[in-house]
Amino acid sequence: MNTAAAMHGIRWNLVTTVLRRFFSLALLYYLGSWLSQQDFGVFRTYSLILTIASVFAINGLDSNFITSKKHSGLDLFSFAQIGIGLSVVISILLAFGSGLLGSLYHSRELGNILRWTSLFVVVEVLRKLLRVQAQTQFRFKDLALAETLNVVFYSLASIALLYFYRKVGLYIVLFFLGNALETIYLYIKLPRRFSLSFPRLTSPKWLKISLANLKRKQGFLFSVSLIRLINTYSGNAPILFLGMMVSPALMGVYFFATQLIGVPVTMFTVSLEQVLYPVFAKSGERDTINSINSFARLTLGLGIPLLVFYSFAVSALIPLLFGDKWDAVLPLLYYLIAFFGTSLLNDPISGVPFICRKPQWELYWNIITLVLRLAALALGIQHGFYPAILAFCVVSGVMNLSFYFLSLVLLKAPIVKPLIRVLISVVICLGLVLILSSIVSLSCKLTLGPLIMLAYLSILAAVNPQIYKDLYKVIKL
Repeated sequence: MNTAAAMHGIRWNLVTTVLRRFFSLALLYYLGSWLSQQDFGVFRTYSLILTIASVFAINGLDSNFITSKKHSGLDLFSFAQIGIGLSVVISILLAFGSGLLGSLYHSRELGNILRWTSLFVVVEVLRKLLRVQAQTQFRFKDLALAETLNVVFYSLASIALLYFYRKVGLYIVLFFLGNALETIYLYIKLPRRFSLSFPRLTSPKWLKISLANLKRKQGFLFSVSLIRLINTYSGNAPILFLGMMVSPALMGVYFFATQLIGVPVTMFTVSLEQVLYPVFAKSGERDTINSINSFARLTLGLGIPLLVFYSFAVSALIPLLFGDKWDAVLPLLYYLIAFFGTSLLNDPISGVPFICRKPQWELYWNIITLVLRLAALALGIQHGFYPAILAFCVVSGVMNLSFYFLSLVLLKAPIVKPLIRVLISVVICLGLVLILSSIVSLSCKLTLGPLIMLAYLSILAAVNPQIYKDLYKVIKL
């Protein structure tokens, strides 16, 4: 039953991800033409601040609910009552501290936007609450449709309104209104729960019960929250760490590059994680290992090499679409393959330590990763912005691969064959990057690029046909 639910959810997410990616690319084209590099830097810094605020508000209660075997109703109620209450408090604190954050990241505009929109933290907590309900009920179709409605709304609204008022503040408001619309859609589609009624959520008696429940699981909740906080900061250190040293415009260049390369990856990995996490939590160890092995074959043999070809295609299109406005992102497109390509393997299985009830393993991994990434950025920035980003991406790639092997160790799975598979994939992808990056002229890019990709896919079919069989199992109707 869990396997069938996973396949059904993956198919729905694959189909809707393609649609969401189309709208996101169209929006990115308009934003790249209308907004400045500084605007992109302000938006990304703002969204990360709200993400970190949401981590404090949720406090690990969503993972506790997904992985709970007993008293799941109480765990859901605790998440709702404590999460919503904390989100209101954090919103108020964020509004008062907005000026300080604006100064820290060299943008008065960032501070002003934070002051007037801090209540979006409450929206984010409500959205997460409804999303985990849908996940635990295996309602992946509703999740996919809710996310698609979100993206379509803010994309179309942004394209329509930013034409008349080209301010990053308007885009931020529309982006989070899309999240609010997703929340409303899920609230309508999911069955009502009496336990989440307003009188009970505001009851001091039930608050005492929720706090007692939280106290019993405080070790797990603290570990999950700390992991997420470190992981969020670590993964976005080029913005949050370097952003205190360089101009918002450079942060906008980095963010624009991550949008071009990372959006298709993150859309896919987030969608896949929300399917695999609850399914793995209910599945046996052997089924989980088999699923991870199949996913790794697809990612290493097909996913990451296709990302290399995608990066090559984007590097050819940027000058055609934007002239020289965004030429500064071109080197970053290849650097980011190491980061996002390995994230394609790592992120969808990031819940394995939680499922094994050993979140401390991921905590240690996150701490080591954070230290290494910050060290790479600190050393790299002494030689310039681009060396810092390259060092960050290389370190991130190594650590993402290490997490994959950590997950296999936790599941007590063999690692020799996966290690050989990873090494072969690294060599192939490095070779493809070197070959493609050596093609300079546009005419050669348009002819040789597709031919090289077709040649690779043909060789892959001859050498490892199992990858295409795995792919067919996923996409068949």
